[in-house]
Amino acid sequence: MKVVVDGYTRFILTAIAVLLTVLAVGLWHDSPSSLGQAQAGIPDSGMQLQQILTKMNDISSNIDQLQKVLVDGSVKVQIVEKATKAKPAKKTGNK
Repeated sequence: MKVVVDGYTRFILTAIAVLLTVLAVGLWHDSPSSLGQAQAGIPDSGMQLQQILTKMNDISSNIDQLQKVLVDGSVKVQIVEKATKAKPAKKTGNK
């Protein structure tokens, strides 16, 4: 079996090969030079856990303070009924 490739196909294949080479060189050139930069993005799970625990302690302290205020009775709650608008009286007279 013999495969015949004309000039146009050779030109297109050569152009594709050149463009792929340029793309590969461009990607290689833009790649980071060291792995140290990638390691900087890894989160510290111990520090995150400590921050969560600190926030939970703060919330617990705030809830305790709120509970003390409510138990002491220094907060007074007064319920006021919402005033409703009076409906206008219907006119029953002659025009």
